Amino acid sequence: MVPPAVTPGARDPLPGPVDLRIEGACARLRLTAPERRNALDAATVEALHTALRTAERTPGCRAAVLSASGPVFCSGLDPAVVTADAAQWATVGDRMWELLTALATGPLVTAAVVTGRVTGGGVGLVSACDLVFAGPDASFRLTEALLGLVPATVLPFLTARMGERAAFRAALLAEEIDSTAAGELGLADTVGDLPEQDVRRLLLALRRAPRPGAVAELKRCRDLLRGTPEGYPGYARGLLADSLADPLVRARVAALREEGLLP
Repeated sequence: MVPPAVTPGARDPLPGPVDLRIEGACARLRLTAPERRNALDAATVEALHTALRTAERTPGCRAAVLSASGPVFCSGLDPAVVTADAAQWATVGDRMWELLTALATGPLVTAAVVTGRVTGGGVGLVSACDLVFAGPDASFRLTEALLGLVPATVLPFLTARMGERAAFRAALLAEEIDSTAAGELGLADTVGDLPEQDVRRLLLALRRAPRPGAVAELKRCRDLLRGTPEGYPGYARGLLADSLADPLVRARVAALREEGLLP
């Protein structure tokens, strides 16, 4: 089903914990499940897909800005998905890849406003955006290695931002990257007390551009220059499937959930 366009200024009701509001040329997508640390379950991933497609179909919309409620921007894949049956987490994994690709290659400029912690697949969600505006309390951490997993789905988007060596180190060591380091590494484009000012500068720049289609063409040029190797999505999918089927991984996730260390 193709989502309808939204009248500018209207709030669109979406399935799952995502709020969408169109404000002139800007679509505001907000994760609104702070009690779950804005974890990515099937409903949230689908709601983000719907919001992004709706924004793309709305006349005059030029940018999609992603933010989140609460101190955690996104904690990554919901552990309940990890411990679910193979068919469920395979579907969510595929849709997550498609979401990241849509953020990175779609016609709108995508930006993430990060003012809190981002972990696991949430780092991929941020990295897939064209621009990342971080507040002083933002932090980023790839936590998959702590569970015995490899962040294969998000790695192409992270590598495009940070470079191969820095992305490998972040995935291997699972260390927290504060906002200052994120700016130095290229994970964040700007770091400041008022990231919304960066959003306003972006929208001003887009208003000055005479031809909206130039943005999509610029993104297409970038994507051709850095393209993902053929067959990689299938490889990443298989790697995730094998890892999540490992009893050691599933036991580790279950133990951390029981200790309250995972949502």
